[in-house]
Amino acid sequence: MKIVADENILAVEGWFGKKVELLMLPGREIRAQHVKDADALLVRSITRVDKDLLQGSNVRFVGTATSGTDHIDRDWLEQQGIRVADAAGANANAVVEYVLAALASLIKTEGLPLWQCRVAVVGVGHVGGALIRRLQSMGIECVACDPLQQTLATVEYVDLDAALKADIVCLHTPLSRQGEHASWHMLDHGRLAALRPETVLINAGRGEVIDSVALIERLRQVPEQKVILDVWENEPSPSIDLLQRVHIATPHIAGYSVEAKLAASRCVLKSLCEHFALKVPEMLPPTNLPLIVHDERYTAAPRFPGDNKKTDEQAFADIVLETFSPAQVSQRFGKRYRKATADNTIAGQGGARVFDKLRRELVMRREFSASHLHAAAYSPQLAGWLHAAGFVLQA
Repeated sequence: MKIVADENILAVEGWFGKKVELLMLPGREIRAQHVKDADALLVRSITRVDKDLLQGSNVRFVGTATSGTDHIDRDWLEQQGIRVADAAGANANAVVEYVLAALASLIKTEGLPLWQCRVAVVGVGHVGGALIRRLQSMGIECVACDPLQQTLATVEYVDLDAALKADIVCLHTPLSRQGEHASWHMLDHGRLAALRPETVLINAGRGEVIDSVALIERLRQVPEQKVILDVWENEPSPSIDLLQRVHIATPHIAGYSVEAKLAASRCVLKSLCEHFALKVPEMLPPTNLPLIVHDERYTAAPRFPGDNKKTDEQAFADIVLETFSPAQVSQRFGKRYRKATADNTIAGQGGARVFDKLRRELVMRREFSASHLHAAAYSPQLAGWLHAAGFVLQA
């Protein structure tokens, strides 16, 4: 049996023994000649899987270690009898924590009164639903917008125009180009113009749901608008003009964490073994990581509570940012991307390499649950927020 896999799918090399031939390649470099005699293909979102890649190959199973499947031509694969499996929901917690960390940055630098804000979540699937539940558990008011499913009983559903009036708008919709509720360029010139200047816009879903040209124009007119983007049109070569105008810019890493990657790997492994009637390994190889892994390039300087002048909100932001800081990633991304950009509009191959390299560097990011804190060090209110956010508090 031969399996071709993206080299950045965590722990894949430990799945099988010598009976399986495993070819691991960078996701953007997987070509038809690599998969021609393969039985299975394992990818991430950066590999386009369609007729051009698989026609004439032996591939009968495609697994993607991602929640979305925009990069896969499911209709063509199903016509060919090729099984498709995804890891829907595996990275939901990581994306939720990215949003919380981005908001913590705004608490720190802009004085964002998060607990006095109304948050609108547009797209209430695995990620959007998890985000709403997390924010509500922290005592933050939420509304939801999702015309296709309204299954979360704890939140008020509103239409998109009403959602855009919230203090914070988080986009978590899948990408669709057809139908009454198509999400492609859902935020166009008109809807972006309707935003209040003080509204914070966060997109950690799909880059194409925002019209990039319209967003650049909006930010030219309203430079104080706080926009946080983890996803982009034209990945891995987003507009340098847009990148320089947004408040926080990261290279599609919201769902990147050790925990999310292992969960995605488990999903794909289970589906692959079921498809080929193989015994599912009992567990993936342990990561042997300590409870807390911090990289000074991607975390803010540690500032734990102890200063009586610090509010609970400020202390919460400090603890979150010591764990993971999207703003720190943004600084490195912007600096390195600008340097590698061939012109003033769209980055060339150098920019794409920077995009992918930063993604690889963040593979060891840990989630909040890897940080164990002493509850006695914090006020009851702060301890409650930290616990609700996902940190482990010990007596």
